[in-house]
This record gives sequence, structure tokens and C-alpha cells, in this order.
Amino acid sequence: MPGLVDRKRWLSAFLSAALLALAFPSVGLACLAWVALVPWLALIPALSRRQAFFVSWAIGSVFFLFSMEWLGWLARIVGPAAFLGWFALSAYLGLYFGAFGFLAWLVLKGPSRGAANDVALSAILAGAWVVLEAGRSVLFSGMGWNMLAYSQTPWPAVIQVAELTGAWGVSFLIVWVNALLYFAWQRLKAERLQSLALAGLALLLVGGTAGWGYQRMRTLPAATDSIRIAVVQGNIPQEQKWDESYQGFITSRYAEVTRAAAAVKPELIVWPETSIPGYLGMNEELTQWAFGMSRESHAPLLVGSPMISLPSMGLVNRAALVLQTNEISETYDKMHLVPFGEFIPFERNMPWLRQVLPPTGSFEPGNRPTVFRLPDQPPFSVLICFEDLFPGIARAFARAGASWLLVITNDAWFGPSAAYQHAQASTLRAVEFRMPVARAANTGWSGCIDAAGRWKEFVHDANGKALFVPGFAACAIEPTGLSTFYARHGEWFVGLCALLAAAGVGWVFFFRRCS
Repeated sequence: MPGLVDRKRWLSAFLSAALLALAFPSVGLACLAWVALVPWLALIPALSRRQAFFVSWAIGSVFFLFSMEWLGWLARIVGPAAFLGWFALSAYLGLYFGAFGFLAWLVLKGPSRGAANDVALSAILAGAWVVLEAGRSVLFSGMGWNMLAYSQTPWPAVIQVAELTGAWGVSFLIVWVNALLYFAWQRLKAERLQSLALAGLALLLVGGTAGWGYQRMRTLPAATDSIRIAVVQGNIPQEQKWDESYQGFITSRYAEVTRAAAAVKPELIVWPETSIPGYLGMNEELTQWAFGMSRESHAPLLVGSPMISLPSMGLVNRAALVLQTNEISETYDKMHLVPFGEFIPFERNMPWLRQVLPPTGSFEPGNRPTVFRLPDQPPFSVLICFEDLFPGIARAFARAGASWLLVITNDAWFGPSAAYQHAQASTLRAVEFRMPVARAANTGWSGCIDAAGRWKEFVHDANGKALFVPGFAACAIEPTGLSTFYARHGEWFVGLCALLAAAGVGWVFFFRRCS
């Protein structure tokens, strides 16, 4: 019997991990996120404190292992060491699930005291989840991939609350509903009326949020200004990007797609991260080629390129605005670098790491949020690579005066699901700050997202294939001019959740000791 019970426990744990993973691309069944935690929560009270942590850690590790399977694609480029990194990162991120499981054990272990108590305990669990999500998005450089909120981008009405709370409010709602459904299931046999009340409240929370969101989408102010842009998707395989023998192919590809884009007369043409196959500003031939493409297109080019920063002479990952007048008018240097991709953490103290790790860049971070300004056009800022996973960076741009955002990235390292998961993060940034977002990705997803988080025009071929195809998409960017509550007040909701979780756990301890 104990072995059977153990198998049932592990099956229940795997079910939660699987349901969570299926809620994200490449499957993308967003509805599963609303019930995915129920088997996990049902398992917690039957475990010891230590078991609750380790089983929950296993759930998180499996979830990240499956939902971020695209990390395994790195092995094509950097070798088998990529598999070790994939497993190690999944195991690390699983620790945050382990911490949630431990807190859930503290909250759920005692006897239930009624439906009203269940509502409060559900909110405490939701607050704890938000604090842990926010924590993993900033600790050790931050890994804010696949937050629960991101799973809901197929349902724009549900995510509109992010303009008030950030993405955290959507994650809070999802966990709150999961916990209410768990308590409803617990009471189903003995207290059916209370069970129905809890399930009804869960439905009311989802329906009310979606209803408010739908109405909010309808009442967003009309744009007072606009700019027509074209985003270019070069589709250059990662193995070819820095091979000098492919330089002619790369420049020909970008010239061909850019000429096609210029035919629709955009006011700005955008190339992806590191689209220039060399050092802009130092390689004279490539620099003159970029100037020539801008003149030929009769439009400024926003390009990504590695460049040398003066006076430090350090290497930076840069976005540069190339004008028809043979000048680079403004630049932005990526501020949040990818650990073990663009730099090696602790390299100064452990220089031997560079010898044992796969080839890793040695970039310097930028230090200022840049707002690009074109004559008579709405100002914008650029997020490079995974910077759109960090709402604090987008908030800095919004407060500096940007009215819309560009994301330039190169996701050619990874598999198809990474492209869509990455675009989900851009979607939440659009809603949080009510700023349209345009994306130019080397292999996709490239397109435009409006201020309500709706995906608009995007690059695709004749068969509708959006990834790993060259092309362009022309989009009308229409800023709302709004300054959202979240933009003005930042992470107030995370602070509130921290207070809720701390007070809630303290209350549970006091309540049990006095009962």
C-alpha cells in the first residue's frame, strides 16, 4: 500500500507539471493554467514538510524541463554541455516551486475552518506565488521566463489588469482560482453548498476580470500620433551568423528583404539583434553598406550590431539608428546581459571558468535608457534580446519618455517554442505600459503587438509559417499616450503580496497555536 500511495503522489505531481507545461507554447492550452495547480495542492497536506518541498521542487524542475525544451537546441551549436545547462537551470528554477510547496504545507496542513477561511488561505497562497515569481525574475541576474501570467496571452481580456498590477496580478489571479478550486474539491462531498460557493467565486473572479478587461480594451483612447514601420526577419542560421564566408549571403538577404519592405514606404525599417555581420562603425565596408541601404530605402534603419564602446574600448551589444545622411544618430547599449551567453558571472574571481565553459561573449553592459527620436514621429526605446522579460527596464524607458517599444532579438539559438514564449513576454509589456510593441527577430516571431496585447501583422510565408522564414511585416504603430498605474507606481503589488504572504503565514501559526 505505501508504494501504491507513493506512485499516486508522484503521478499527481507529474500531472500538475504536465498541465502547466501544456499551458505554454508549443502547445499553448492557456485554459489549463487555471486548474494545473489543483493536483499539486491536493497532494501537499498528505506529505511531510520535507516531502512537500522536494516533491514541489520536482514539479517545478519537470515543468521547466519540458516548457523550456528549446534549451536543448543549443547542443547543435555549443555541444553536449547545453544539456547540462538545461538540466541545471531547470533544477535551479524548480527551487522556487519547492519554496512554494513548503509555504503551501504551512498554510494547508491545519484543519479547514470554513469557506471564508478558505478564501483567505487561497489569497495567501497566491501572494506567496507572486513573491517567488518576482524573486526568480531578479535574483542571480534574473530568469523571468514562463511566468504564469504569460500563459494567458491568447486571451487578451484576462491580462488587461496588468496595467494596474503588472503581470503579477494575472499570476495572482491564476493561483487564487486554482486554490479556490482545490478547496471546492475538498468540500465537495461533505459540504456541497460551500463547495459550490467556492467554485462560483473562482468563476466570478475569472469572469469579472475578463469582463473588465474586455471593456477596458474597448475604451482605450485613440492614438494621437502614429508611425508606419517595417520589421525585417532575416532568418540567418546561428551557425552562419559569424562565419565570414557567409557575410555576402547575409548582406544579400537583408538587402533583398529590405528592398521589399521599402516598397510599402515605411517611416522606419527595423533589423534584428546583431543583424550586421560585423562591427558597425569599425568595419568600413559594412558601415557604408548600412548607410547605402538606408538611402536606397528612403527610411532610417534601426539595426542591431556588436560595436566598440568609447572610451572603454569594450564590446557592447548595440542598437543603432542609421540615417540616410550617412550618420548614426543615436544608439542604445544593452543593459541586462545574458549570463553564460554574453558574459561569465564571477569571471574576475574565477578566470578559469572561460576555459571550461562553451564559447561565451565578453560584453559590457550599457548604463542608460535611451529614447530614440525621429522628426515628427513618436519617440521609442529598444529592448535587446531577453530584456523584454524584465518589466523594470521597460518601465525605465516609459518614464524616460518612450511612447512605444521595439524588441530586437536573435532566437536562432533555440527551438520554435522559445520564439512564441518570448513574444508572450513582449505582450505583457505592451499591456503593462499601454505601449505598442514591435518585434524584429532573426528567426521569428516578428510582428506588432498593440497596446491591448493583441498580435497584429507578423512575418510569415505563403503557407502562414511564421518561424524560420525570411520576410518583413509592415505595421502601423499607434501609441495611446497613457501613463498606467503600474508605470507610475512600479512593483507596489509585489510589495502588497509580500505583506499578505508574511501576515498570512503568521496568522496561520497564531491561529493554530491558539486553537
